[in-house]
Amino acid sequence: MHRLEHKRIFFRLLGWTLLLASLFMLLPFFYAACTVGMGRAQAFFLPTAAGLLAGGLCLALAGRERRPVQVLEGAIYLVVVLPVLAAFGMLPLLLTGTTDSVLAAWFDALSALSTTGLSCLELSYASNPPLLLWHSLMSWLGGLLFILTLVTVLPQVSGCFGLTLSARQRVHFSPVWNKMRASALHGAAIYGLLTGISALSYGLAGLPAFDSIIRALVTLSSGGAGLAGFFGAESDGVLLAGIFSMTLAGCNILLFWQAFHLRRLSLLTGDAELRLFLGVLCAAGLAIALSLFHSGLTGESALLQGFFAAASFLTTTGFVADSPGDWPPFVRFLLLLLAFAGGSIGAAGGGLKLVRILVLARLAALEVRRTLHPHMVVSLTIDGVTVSPKIRQRILVFFFLYVLTFAASALILSLAGTSLMTSMGLAAGAMTSAGATAQLFGPIDVAILPAWAKLFLTVLMVLGRIEIFSALILIDQLIRLAKRHW
Repeated sequence: MHRLEHKRIFFRLLGWTLLLASLFMLLPFFYAACTVGMGRAQAFFLPTAAGLLAGGLCLALAGRERRPVQVLEGAIYLVVVLPVLAAFGMLPLLLTGTTDSVLAAWFDALSALSTTGLSCLELSYASNPPLLLWHSLMSWLGGLLFILTLVTVLPQVSGCFGLTLSARQRVHFSPVWNKMRASALHGAAIYGLLTGISALSYGLAGLPAFDSIIRALVTLSSGGAGLAGFFGAESDGVLLAGIFSMTLAGCNILLFWQAFHLRRLSLLTGDAELRLFLGVLCAAGLAIALSLFHSGLTGESALLQGFFAAASFLTTTGFVADSPGDWPPFVRFLLLLLAFAGGSIGAAGGGLKLVRILVLARLAALEVRRTLHPHMVVSLTIDGVTVSPKIRQRILVFFFLYVLTFAASALILSLAGTSLMTSMGLAAGAMTSAGATAQLFGPIDVAILPAWAKLFLTVLMVLGRIEIFSALILIDQLIRLAKRHW
């Protein structure tokens, strides 16, 4: 009983997450009941009922505990929440007979929840609209979960890792339960509003209502890679709607909330990270367009394809409108770099995030000046706000851990028999949640990878979503526990 006392907040967080996910999963059940009959809809109802039961049990174990979240509790929650949700999310794949492999079903569910988009069963979704809705909702929920943890649990665990730079430090993070709930509601409201705007843009481009909703769900969550070819033969209007939606998805949702809450548009126009995001997007789009034009595409087509690809990989959405493996080497390498950069720090996508790269670039410039003028007193600022040495150090540590994890992961994946560049693409895709990077250096069928490689990719997907540090905290505690009982 004493041990349970120290885990009540963890059960509370997990319980509410399971209840939220299960309620959203009722939508595929109702859609299947209306379109394919109640018999086949049971494959979606049973997982929902199981999730509601498990969530209720977790809340019962939590009781009325509302004390602040401790670091270790938050780390355990971040590490286990995606695998636990995937265990329920994989059930429709098994119950519909889409696959009889538990590993393949769990891999696809975890890939959707982590908004990575790698899939062993990609073709199965195109012929089954309820399953496609389920997969898209899983991606959307994964993006929502990332936003919610971004404003609640993650700052408590990772020490913000630069998150306090968001919205000019006007977002105050707190481990207190009531304040966490208020922050979560604000983030969810803006996320839902942007999803609606995205669906409207796809509808205005000429897509039917169902297709517009599906694409909005996977675009705002940055989980589009698993539906490769989604934009392969679409009109220019749909591609423009995709560029607009992906640009929205790459912006800082926290900043949108602050601008709306304070009724100050200047927060958007004066934000250094947003300007950098739009600048990188335009520069990369033009560079890719010029390269594609030189390769034989017409001017209009090259511009459209260039900006679509730049938006897709910079926001780590991973949509492709053409076969990326056939593009010039310059374009493919640039897209890989864009995926590592990622969008804004308050967006659902992955990657290093641009504000951290901005801090690193300015820190490098300051160190050059300090070398030339040893007695000069310099400070690093973003939007007029001084970046403390503590935050600088954490960003440097995060960058080191990210690069080290990528290099080691690519090396390990090469043992699966894939080429060096394909191994790098797979590792980058899993870590940044831009699964399409796996296709940049040649076609790869994830289904044929050995079981251990699929399991390793799921570990990378979770590490990419929780930004590595939470897992290190948990590993450190396990090592300490083992030493005490040695």
